[in-house]
Amino acid sequence: MRVIIIGCTYAGMTAAAQILKSHPDTEVTIYDRNAVVPSISYEINDYDDQDAEFPRLRTELSPQQLTVMGADVKMGYLLMHVDPAQKTVKVMGMLDDDTTAEHYDKLIIANDPTGTAPSLKGVDSTNVTLIKDQQDAKAAVLLSTIDQQIVVIGNDALSLGLVDAFRQQKKTVTLITNGAPVLQYYFEDEYSKRAKDLLTADNINVITDEHVAGIDDNGIGITVTTDKGTYNASRAVISSGQEPDTSIYHGVLEMDDHGAIKVNEFLQASVPDIYVVGGSTTLRYNPTGQRIYDPQPTEAVRQAVIAAENVMGKQVKDSGTQLSMSLNLSGTTMASVGLTLARAQQAGIDADSVTIEDNYRPEFMPTTTPVLMTVVWDKDTRQILGAQMMSKHDISESLSLISLCIQNKNTIEFLGMYDTMFQPNFDRAFNYVNLLGQAAMAKAGND
Repeated sequence: MRVIIIGCTYAGMTAAAQILKSHPDTEVTIYDRNAVVPSISYEINDYDDQDAEFPRLRTELSPQQLTVMGADVKMGYLLMHVDPAQKTVKVMGMLDDDTTAEHYDKLIIANDPTGTAPSLKGVDSTNVTLIKDQQDAKAAVLLSTIDQQIVVIGNDALSLGLVDAFRQQKKTVTLITNGAPVLQYYFEDEYSKRAKDLLTADNINVITDEHVAGIDDNGIGITVTTDKGTYNASRAVISSGQEPDTSIYHGVLEMDDHGAIKVNEFLQASVPDIYVVGGSTTLRYNPTGQRIYDPQPTEAVRQAVIAAENVMGKQVKDSGTQLSMSLNLSGTTMASVGLTLARAQQAGIDADSVTIEDNYRPEFMPTTTPVLMTVVWDKDTRQILGAQMMSKHDISESLSLISLCIQNKNTIEFLGMYDTMFQPNFDRAFNYVNLLGQAAMAKAGND
Protein backbone atom coordinates (compact mmCIF):
# COMPACT_ATOMS: atom_id res chain seq x y z
CA MET A 1 0.00 0.00 0.00
CA ARG A 2 1.18 3.51 -0.79
CA VAL A 3 0.52 6.38 1.63
CA ILE A 4 1.26 9.93 0.49
CA ILE A 5 1.61 12.63 3.13
CA ILE A 6 1.33 16.30 2.18
CA GLY A 7 3.50 18.34 4.53
CA CYS A 8 6.83 17.38 6.07
CA THR A 9 5.63 19.05 9.24
CA TYR A 10 6.04 17.64 12.71
CA ALA A 11 2.58 16.10 12.33
CA GLY A 12 3.41 14.73 8.89
CA MET A 13 6.65 13.19 10.12
CA THR A 14 4.89 11.73 13.16
CA ALA A 15 2.28 10.08 10.92
CA ALA A 16 5.00 8.64 8.68
CA ALA A 17 6.99 7.28 11.63
CA GLN A 18 3.89 5.73 13.19
CA ILE A 19 2.96 3.96 9.95
CA LEU A 20 6.48 2.66 9.34
CA LYS A 21 6.86 1.43 12.93
CA SER A 22 3.71 -0.67 12.77
CA HIS A 23 3.77 -1.54 9.05
CA PRO A 24 7.37 -1.23 7.79
CA ASP A 25 6.46 -2.60 4.35
CA THR A 26 4.20 0.37 3.61
CA GLU A 27 5.36 2.71 0.86
CA VAL A 28 5.33 6.17 2.47
CA THR A 29 6.09 9.32 0.49
CA ILE A 30 6.14 12.82 1.98
CA TYR A 31 5.91 15.93 -0.20
CA ASP A 32 6.71 19.42 1.04
CA ARG A 33 7.15 22.71 -0.81
CA ASN A 34 10.00 23.81 1.46
CA ALA A 35 13.61 23.02 0.72
CA VAL A 36 14.19 22.25 4.41
CA VAL A 37 11.94 20.93 7.17
CA PRO A 38 9.69 23.78 8.35
CA SER A 39 8.86 22.40 11.82
CA ILE A 40 11.30 21.57 14.61
CA SER A 41 9.95 21.01 18.10
CA TYR A 42 11.76 22.72 20.96
CA GLU A 43 11.11 25.22 23.69
CA ILE A 44 12.09 28.79 22.87
CA ASN A 45 12.87 29.71 26.48
CA ASP A 46 14.74 26.53 27.45
CA TYR A 47 18.39 27.58 27.70
CA ASP A 48 21.49 25.90 29.00
CA ASP A 49 22.51 27.42 32.31
CA GLN A 50 26.09 27.78 31.12
CA ASP A 51 25.24 29.46 27.83
CA ALA A 52 22.03 31.47 27.55
CA GLU A 53 22.63 32.36 23.90
CA PHE A 54 21.32 29.24 22.21
CA PRO A 55 18.25 27.14 23.05
CA ARG A 56 18.45 23.38 23.29
CA LEU A 57 17.20 21.90 20.04
CA ARG A 58 15.12 18.74 20.17
CA THR A 59 14.93 16.80 16.95
CA GLU A 60 13.12 13.58 17.82
CA LEU A 61 12.10 13.30 14.16
CA SER A 62 13.92 14.29 11.00
CA PRO A 63 13.72 13.49 7.28
CA GLN A 64 16.98 11.59 7.63
CA GLN A 65 15.57 9.36 10.35
CA LEU A 66 12.43 8.76 8.31
CA THR A 67 14.52 7.87 5.27
CA VAL A 68 16.34 5.25 7.32
CA MET A 69 12.95 3.87 8.35
CA GLY A 70 11.95 3.61 4.69
CA ALA A 71 10.12 6.84 3.89
CA ASP A 72 10.69 8.71 0.63
CA VAL A 73 10.96 12.36 1.68
CA LYS A 74 10.65 14.79 -1.22
CA MET A 75 11.41 18.38 -0.25
CA GLY A 76 10.88 21.21 -2.71
CA TYR A 77 7.71 19.81 -4.33
CA LEU A 78 4.58 21.90 -4.84
CA LEU A 79 1.17 20.22 -4.72
CA MET A 80 -0.76 21.23 -7.85
CA HIS A 81 -3.94 19.13 -7.71
CA VAL A 82 -5.68 16.27 -5.91
CA ASP A 83 -7.95 13.87 -7.81
CA PRO A 84 -9.83 11.65 -5.34
CA ALA A 85 -11.59 9.75 -8.14
CA GLN A 86 -8.30 8.58 -9.63
CA LYS A 87 -6.50 8.64 -6.28
CA THR A 88 -3.69 10.79 -7.63
CA VAL A 89 -1.87 13.93 -6.60
CA LYS A 90 -0.13 16.15 -9.13
CA VAL A 91 3.15 17.56 -7.84
CA MET A 92 5.74 19.86 -9.40
CA GLY A 93 9.43 19.95 -8.56
CA MET A 94 10.34 23.51 -7.61
CA LEU A 95 13.82 23.23 -9.12
CA ASP A 96 13.01 21.75 -12.53
CA ASP A 97 9.27 22.51 -12.92
CA ASP A 98 8.67 18.87 -13.82
CA THR A 99 5.10 17.79 -13.05
CA THR A 100 4.10 14.22 -12.26
CA ALA A 101 0.90 12.48 -11.19
CA GLU A 102 1.49 10.18 -8.23
CA HIS A 103 -0.95 7.45 -7.17
CA TYR A 104 -1.92 6.90 -3.55
CA ASP A 105 -3.97 4.36 -1.69
CA LYS A 106 -4.32 6.66 1.32
CA LEU A 107 -3.60 10.38 1.56
CA ILE A 108 -2.80 12.36 4.73
CA ILE A 109 -2.95 16.16 4.58
CA ALA A 110 -0.67 17.54 7.31
CA ASN A 111 0.05 21.15 6.35
CA ASP A 112 0.90 23.73 8.99
CA PRO A 113 -1.32 26.84 9.06
CA THR A 114 -0.23 30.08 7.45
CA GLY A 115 0.22 33.28 9.40
CA THR A 116 -2.01 36.32 9.01
CA ALA A 117 -0.37 39.68 9.67
CA PRO A 118 -2.29 42.27 11.69
CA SER A 119 -3.43 45.32 9.76
CA LEU A 120 -0.86 47.70 11.22
CA LYS A 121 1.14 50.37 9.45
CA GLY A 122 4.78 49.29 9.28
CA VAL A 123 4.17 45.63 10.02
CA ASP A 124 6.18 44.70 6.90
CA SER A 125 9.36 46.33 8.22
CA THR A 126 12.55 44.27 8.24
CA ASN A 127 12.81 45.13 11.93
CA VAL A 128 9.48 43.42 12.64
CA THR A 129 9.16 39.66 13.16
CA LEU A 130 5.76 37.95 13.01
CA ILE A 131 5.27 34.77 15.03
CA LYS A 132 2.50 32.19 14.73
CA ASP A 133 4.25 29.06 16.03
CA GLN A 134 7.41 27.67 17.61
CA GLN A 135 9.29 27.76 14.30
CA ASP A 136 8.60 31.49 13.94
CA ALA A 137 9.60 32.00 17.57
CA LYS A 138 12.91 30.27 16.85
CA ALA A 139 13.46 32.69 13.97
CA ALA A 140 12.61 35.63 16.24
CA VAL A 141 15.23 34.54 18.78
CA LEU A 142 17.88 34.15 16.07
CA LEU A 143 17.01 37.40 14.28
CA SER A 144 17.23 39.36 17.51
CA THR A 145 20.76 38.23 18.38
CA ILE A 146 22.22 41.74 18.09
CA ASP A 147 19.06 43.57 19.20
CA GLN A 148 19.09 44.87 22.77
CA GLN A 149 15.71 46.61 22.94
CA ILE A 150 12.69 44.55 21.92
CA VAL A 151 8.96 45.21 21.94
CA VAL A 152 6.77 42.09 22.05
CA ILE A 153 3.16 42.67 20.94
CA GLY A 154 0.91 39.78 21.92
CA ASN A 155 -0.92 38.18 24.79
CA ASP A 156 -0.57 34.43 24.33
CA ALA A 157 1.73 31.75 25.73
CA LEU A 158 4.11 32.00 22.76
CA SER A 159 4.55 35.75 23.21
CA LEU A 160 5.13 35.39 26.96
CA GLY A 161 7.59 32.57 26.29
CA LEU A 162 9.55 34.89 24.03
CA VAL A 163 9.50 37.62 26.66
CA ASP A 164 11.06 35.17 29.12
CA ALA A 165 13.60 34.03 26.51
CA PHE A 166 14.66 37.61 25.82
CA ARG A 167 14.85 38.26 29.57
CA GLN A 168 17.27 35.36 29.93
CA GLN A 169 19.38 36.94 27.18
CA LYS A 170 19.58 40.17 29.23
CA LYS A 171 17.64 42.23 26.69
CA THR A 172 15.44 45.22 27.50
CA VAL A 173 11.88 44.09 26.82
CA THR A 174 8.52 45.84 26.56
CA LEU A 175 5.37 43.71 26.41
CA ILE A 176 2.21 45.28 24.94
CA THR A 177 -0.97 43.22 25.38
CA ASN A 178 -3.28 45.55 23.44
CA GLY A 179 -5.59 46.66 26.22
CA ALA A 180 -6.10 43.32 27.99
CA PRO A 181 -4.76 41.88 31.26
CA VAL A 182 -1.81 39.51 30.85
CA LEU A 183 -2.94 36.15 29.41
CA GLN A 184 -6.60 37.10 29.90
CA TYR A 185 -7.87 34.44 27.47
CA TYR A 186 -6.42 31.64 29.63
CA PHE A 187 -6.57 32.96 33.21
CA GLU A 188 -8.75 34.78 35.71
CA ASP A 189 -7.86 38.31 36.83
CA GLU A 190 -5.81 37.31 39.90
CA TYR A 191 -3.45 35.23 37.74
CA SER A 192 -3.08 38.09 35.26
CA LYS A 193 -2.20 40.46 38.08
CA ARG A 194 0.41 38.10 39.53
CA ALA A 195 1.90 37.41 36.09
CA LYS A 196 2.27 41.14 35.50
CA ASP A 197 3.92 41.53 38.91
CA LEU A 198 6.39 38.74 38.06
CA LEU A 199 7.26 40.33 34.73
CA THR A 200 7.62 43.78 36.26
CA ALA A 201 9.90 42.40 38.97
CA ASP A 202 12.14 41.12 36.18
CA ASN A 203 12.32 44.63 34.68
CA ILE A 204 9.89 43.86 31.87
CA ASN A 205 7.91 46.95 30.88
CA VAL A 206 4.34 45.60 30.76
CA ILE A 207 1.74 47.76 28.96
CA THR A 208 -1.81 46.41 29.38
CA ASP A 209 -3.96 49.53 28.87
CA GLU A 210 -2.82 50.67 25.43
CA HIS A 211 -3.56 49.58 21.85
CA VAL A 212 -0.91 49.55 19.12
CA ALA A 213 -1.71 51.99 16.33
CA GLY A 214 1.32 51.59 14.06
CA ILE A 215 5.04 51.02 13.66
CA ASP A 216 7.57 53.44 12.17
CA ASP A 217 10.92 52.17 10.86
CA ASN A 218 13.84 54.62 10.96
CA GLY A 219 16.29 52.25 9.29
CA ILE A 220 18.18 51.22 12.41
CA GLY A 221 15.21 50.54 14.64
CA ILE A 222 11.49 51.03 15.09
CA THR A 223 9.05 53.16 17.06
CA VAL A 224 5.85 51.48 18.21
CA THR A 225 3.02 53.99 18.52
CA THR A 226 0.01 53.26 20.72
CA ASP A 227 -3.11 55.28 21.47
CA LYS A 228 -1.30 56.72 24.51
CA GLY A 229 2.42 56.84 23.76
CA THR A 230 5.48 55.67 21.82
CA TYR A 231 8.11 52.98 22.49
CA ASN A 232 11.49 52.83 20.78
CA ALA A 233 13.25 49.53 20.12
CA SER A 234 15.58 47.83 17.69
CA ARG A 235 13.00 45.11 16.91
CA ALA A 236 9.30 44.37 17.35
CA VAL A 237 7.99 40.83 17.63
CA ILE A 238 4.27 40.53 16.90
CA SER A 239 1.92 37.60 17.46
CA SER A 240 0.05 36.87 14.21
CA GLY A 241 -3.13 35.01 13.48
CA GLN A 242 -3.38 31.61 11.79
CA GLU A 243 -5.49 30.34 8.93
CA PRO A 244 -5.65 27.01 7.06
CA ASP A 245 -3.48 26.55 3.97
CA THR A 246 -6.17 24.72 2.00
CA SER A 247 -6.89 26.67 -1.19
CA ILE A 248 -5.71 23.74 -3.34
CA TYR A 249 -8.52 21.57 -1.93
CA HIS A 250 -11.41 23.93 -2.67
CA GLY A 251 -13.97 22.15 -4.83
CA VAL A 252 -12.35 18.82 -3.96
CA LEU A 253 -13.02 18.43 -0.24
CA GLU A 254 -15.79 19.81 1.95
CA MET A 255 -14.73 22.95 3.85
CA ASP A 256 -16.14 24.99 6.70
CA ASP A 257 -16.74 28.74 6.51
CA HIS A 258 -13.16 29.49 7.57
CA GLY A 259 -11.53 27.30 4.94
CA ALA A 260 -10.68 24.39 7.24
CA ILE A 261 -11.26 20.90 5.82
CA LYS A 262 -14.17 19.13 7.50
CA VAL A 263 -13.42 15.73 9.04
CA ASN A 264 -15.37 13.08 10.90
CA GLU A 265 -14.49 11.51 14.24
CA PHE A 266 -11.88 9.33 12.50
CA LEU A 267 -10.23 12.41 10.90
CA GLN A 268 -11.49 11.38 7.46
CA ALA A 269 -12.32 14.10 4.93
CA SER A 270 -15.52 14.14 2.87
CA VAL A 271 -14.13 11.70 0.30
CA PRO A 272 -12.77 8.21 0.97
CA ASP A 273 -9.15 7.50 1.90
CA ILE A 274 -8.16 11.09 2.67
CA TYR A 275 -7.30 12.07 6.26
CA VAL A 276 -6.55 15.56 7.58
CA VAL A 277 -4.52 16.59 10.63
CA GLY A 278 -2.97 19.72 12.04
CA GLY A 279 -3.38 23.20 10.62
CA SER A 280 -5.71 22.21 7.77
CA THR A 281 -8.62 21.11 9.94
CA THR A 282 -10.49 21.88 13.14
CA LEU A 283 -10.42 20.45 16.67
CA ARG A 284 -13.31 19.11 18.70
CA TYR A 285 -13.21 21.25 21.82
CA ASN A 286 -14.57 19.06 24.62
CA PRO A 287 -15.57 21.78 27.13
CA THR A 288 -18.18 23.09 24.68
CA GLY A 289 -18.57 20.12 22.33
CA GLN A 290 -18.00 22.42 19.35
CA ARG A 291 -15.41 22.25 16.58
CA ILE A 292 -12.94 25.15 16.61
CA TYR A 293 -9.96 26.22 14.54
CA ASP A 294 -7.02 26.62 16.91
CA PRO A 295 -3.91 24.84 15.56
CA GLN A 296 -1.61 23.50 18.26
CA PRO A 297 1.54 21.39 17.71
CA THR A 298 0.60 18.87 20.41
CA GLU A 299 -2.88 18.41 18.97
CA ALA A 300 -1.49 18.03 15.45
CA VAL A 301 0.84 15.27 16.61
CA ARG A 302 -1.96 13.48 18.47
CA GLN A 303 -4.16 13.68 15.38
CA ALA A 304 -1.27 12.38 13.27
CA VAL A 305 -1.02 9.23 15.38
CA ILE A 306 -4.78 8.65 15.06
CA ALA A 307 -4.71 9.18 11.29
CA ALA A 308 -1.72 6.86 10.92
CA GLU A 309 -3.61 4.11 12.74
CA ASN A 310 -6.74 4.63 10.66
CA VAL A 311 -5.06 4.62 7.26
CA MET A 312 -3.79 1.18 8.17
CA GLY A 313 -7.32 -0.10 8.73
CA LYS A 314 -8.11 0.69 12.35
CA GLN A 315 -11.09 2.73 13.54
CA VAL A 316 -9.59 5.00 16.21
CA LYS A 317 -11.80 7.92 17.17
CA ASP A 318 -10.46 11.39 17.86
CA SER A 319 -11.15 12.00 21.55
CA GLY A 320 -11.07 15.79 21.21
CA THR A 321 -9.06 18.30 23.17
CA GLN A 322 -9.20 20.55 26.22
CA LEU A 323 -6.43 22.82 24.84
CA SER A 324 -4.20 22.90 27.88
CA MET A 325 -1.32 25.37 28.04
CA SER A 326 1.51 26.11 30.42
CA LEU A 327 4.50 28.40 30.69
CA ASN A 328 7.25 29.26 33.10
CA LEU A 329 7.77 32.86 34.14
CA SER A 330 10.93 33.34 36.17
CA GLY A 331 10.54 30.01 37.94
CA THR A 332 6.76 30.24 38.43
CA THR A 333 4.63 27.75 36.52
CA MET A 334 1.31 28.93 35.09
CA ALA A 335 -1.02 26.35 33.56
CA SER A 336 -4.55 26.46 32.20
CA VAL A 337 -6.94 23.96 30.65
CA GLY A 338 -10.42 24.30 29.21
CA LEU A 339 -12.63 27.32 29.79
CA THR A 340 -12.29 30.29 32.10
CA LEU A 341 -15.50 31.43 33.77
CA ALA A 342 -15.83 34.38 31.40
CA ARG A 343 -15.40 32.21 28.31
CA ALA A 344 -17.84 29.60 29.65
CA GLN A 345 -20.47 32.28 30.16
CA GLN A 346 -19.77 33.73 26.71
CA ALA A 347 -20.44 30.24 25.33
CA GLY A 348 -23.88 30.33 26.90
CA ILE A 349 -23.08 27.94 29.77
CA ASP A 350 -24.51 28.61 33.23
CA ALA A 351 -21.15 28.20 34.94
CA ASP A 352 -19.49 29.01 38.23
CA SER A 353 -15.94 28.96 39.58
CA VAL A 354 -13.98 28.99 42.80
CA THR A 355 -10.41 30.09 43.49
CA ILE A 356 -8.36 29.00 46.50
CA GLU A 357 -4.72 29.03 47.55
CA ASP A 358 -3.12 26.31 49.65
CA ASN A 359 0.27 24.66 50.12
CA TYR A 360 1.14 21.71 47.94
CA ARG A 361 2.46 19.68 50.91
CA PRO A 362 2.07 19.85 54.72
CA GLU A 363 3.31 22.85 56.67
CA PHE A 364 5.33 20.64 59.05
CA MET A 365 7.72 19.78 56.20
CA PRO A 366 10.97 21.80 56.04
CA THR A 367 9.61 23.78 53.10
CA THR A 368 6.38 24.05 51.16
CA THR A 369 4.97 26.33 48.47
CA PRO A 370 1.47 27.72 47.90
CA VAL A 371 -0.58 26.88 44.82
CA LEU A 372 -3.13 29.34 43.47
CA MET A 373 -5.87 27.30 41.77
CA THR A 374 -9.25 27.74 40.12
CA VAL A 375 -11.84 25.30 38.81
CA VAL A 376 -14.80 26.13 36.54
CA TRP A 377 -17.89 23.92 36.33
CA ASP A 378 -21.34 23.70 34.75
CA LYS A 379 -23.88 24.57 37.45
CA ASP A 380 -26.53 22.26 35.97
CA THR A 381 -24.44 19.10 35.51
CA ARG A 382 -21.57 19.97 37.92
CA GLN A 383 -19.19 18.77 35.19
CA ILE A 384 -15.73 20.35 35.16
CA LEU A 385 -15.19 22.82 32.31
CA GLY A 386 -11.76 24.27 33.06
CA ALA A 387 -9.04 24.98 35.58
CA GLN A 388 -6.03 27.19 36.19
CA MET A 389 -3.05 26.91 38.52
CA MET A 390 -0.01 28.98 39.40
CA SER A 391 2.87 28.10 41.69
CA LYS A 392 6.63 27.88 42.09
CA HIS A 393 5.93 24.18 42.56
CA ASP A 394 5.57 22.39 39.22
CA ILE A 395 1.81 21.89 38.95
CA SER A 396 1.64 21.26 35.20
CA GLU A 397 0.88 17.54 35.54
CA SER A 398 -2.02 18.31 37.88
CA LEU A 399 -3.62 20.20 35.00
CA SER A 400 -3.20 17.09 32.86
CA LEU A 401 -5.30 15.25 35.45
CA ILE A 402 -8.03 17.88 35.28
CA SER A 403 -7.84 17.77 31.48
CA LEU A 404 -8.66 14.07 31.71
CA CYS A 405 -11.55 14.90 34.04
CA ILE A 406 -12.99 17.30 31.45
CA GLN A 407 -12.59 14.74 28.69
CA ASN A 408 -14.31 12.09 30.82
CA LYS A 409 -17.07 14.52 31.87
CA ASN A 410 -16.20 14.12 35.55
CA THR A 411 -17.85 16.30 38.17
CA ILE A 412 -16.49 18.51 40.91
CA GLU A 413 -17.46 15.73 43.38
CA PHE A 414 -15.16 13.34 41.56
CA LEU A 415 -12.34 15.88 41.70
CA GLY A 416 -12.88 16.47 45.39
CA MET A 417 -12.98 12.85 46.49
CA TYR A 418 -10.93 10.75 44.07
CA ASP A 419 -8.21 8.67 45.73
CA THR A 420 -4.75 10.23 45.69
CA MET A 421 -1.41 9.06 46.98
CA PHE A 422 -0.39 10.51 50.35
CA GLN A 423 3.24 10.89 51.30
CA PRO A 424 4.15 14.16 53.05
CA ASN A 425 7.30 14.58 50.98
CA PHE A 426 5.06 15.03 47.95
CA ASP A 427 1.54 16.08 48.96
CA ARG A 428 -1.10 16.45 51.65
CA ALA A 429 -3.52 13.82 52.98
CA PHE A 430 -5.95 15.41 50.56
CA ASN A 431 -3.99 16.43 47.49
CA TYR A 432 -4.31 20.12 46.63
CA VAL A 433 -6.39 19.10 43.61
CA ASN A 434 -8.79 17.35 46.01
CA LEU A 435 -8.98 20.53 48.06
CA LEU A 436 -9.88 22.50 44.95
CA GLY A 437 -12.69 20.07 44.15
CA GLN A 438 -13.93 20.22 47.75
CA ALA A 439 -13.99 24.03 47.62
CA ALA A 440 -16.12 23.79 44.48
CA MET A 441 -18.43 21.28 46.20
CA ALA A 442 -18.87 23.63 49.14
CA LYS A 443 -19.71 26.58 46.91
CA ALA A 444 -22.04 24.56 44.67
CA GLY A 445 -23.79 23.16 47.75
CA ASN A 446 -24.81 26.65 48.78
CA ASP A 447 -26.47 27.45 45.44
